[in-house]
Amino acid sequence: SVGGGTYLWSPGGETTSSIIESPPSTTSYSVVYTLNGCPSASEIGPITVNPTPTISVNNETICSGESATISASPSTGGGTYLWSPGGETTSSITESPASTTPYSVVYTLNGCPSNSEIGTITVNLTPTVSVNSETICTGENVTIVATPLIGGGTYLWSPGGETSSSILVSPVVSDSYSVIYTLNGCESLPMVST
Repeated sequence: SVGGGTYLWSPGGETTSSIIESPPSTTSYSVVYTLNGCPSASEIGPITVNPTPTISVNNETICSGESATISASPSTGGGTYLWSPGGETTSSITESPASTTPYSVVYTLNGCPSNSEIGTITVNLTPTVSVNSETICTGENVTIVATPLIGGGTYLWSPGGETSSSILVSPVVSDSYSVIYTLNGCESLPMVST
C-alpha cells in the first residue's frame, strides 16, 4: 500500500517485488513486505498449473476416390480440437484426399494446448489394366493377356476364376472374358476381352 519497503518471497527467498516461476504443479508463493521495520502479514499468491493434455491420432489407408475417418483420442476429455488443413473443430474428421495427406490436430484443455499430433490418410492409386481381344476360328484356342500399368498385383478372371495374368481359352462361340486386377488392396474396374 506504501512503497519503499523490502520483499521476501517463500519459497525461493527472492527479494524483488515480482518473481517469475515455472512450477511443475500448482504451487503457492507467499511474500512478506517490510516497511520501516514493520512486516506485513504474509500474503499468498498461488500459481495453478493445469496439466498439458496428450492425444493420439489414427492413420488410415484408402483407394483413390474413397474416404476415411481419422479421430483424435485425448488423455482427458472436455477440451477443444483444431485440425489442419481444414480448420475443423470436431474430434474426428472424414476426408477423401486425392493423394496421401497428413492431417494435424491440436487439442486444448483448460487453456493448455497439446503438442500437434498427425494422422495420415494414405491413398493407394486404383490400378488400371488392359486386355487384348482376339478373333479365332472354330476349334482354335487363344491366349488372353492382362497387362497392368503397375505390376505386383493379383488377377481374377471371369468366367473361370483363374488368377494368372493370362488365360488360354477355346470358346465354341463368341464369348467375353473379364479380369479384375488388385494392387495394394485396390481393385481395377473390370476389363473385358471379346
